Amino acid sequence: MLPIQEIEISTKNKRLFFVHLEKWAESNFECKLAVINLGSGLTANASFCPLAKGATALDAFKALVTGLRSKLDRLDTTDSIEVVNNPCNTEFVSAPEQQQVLGQKVVVQVNGVDV
Repeated sequence: MLPIQEIEISTKNKRLFFVHLEKWAESNFECKLAVINLGSGLTANASFCPLAKGATALDAFKALVTGLRSKLDRLDTTDSIEVVNNPCNTEFVSAPEQQQVLGQKVVVQVNGVDV
């Protein structure tokens, strides 16, 4: 069975992204992204697989955040990542590591609880 860390990302303008951070091998991690809601007038559902890769889970997460912020900037300059929830704990990238990558303005949660 493929080990994964599930990550739910919500934006200020109510866009939803679901991510699977997957461990394919000891030095091979991928973030696969499913877009649940891009907003009015845009395709409701889309998938970008894989969005980010890295030799470590943290590298893949950093690439995910960079890529997602870039896509949001092109989509809607008024939008930004607001909440990152880890609904099934933090298998690979801890909440403090996520907070460091995301910055203090983003709320990081584990199982729906702010950390």
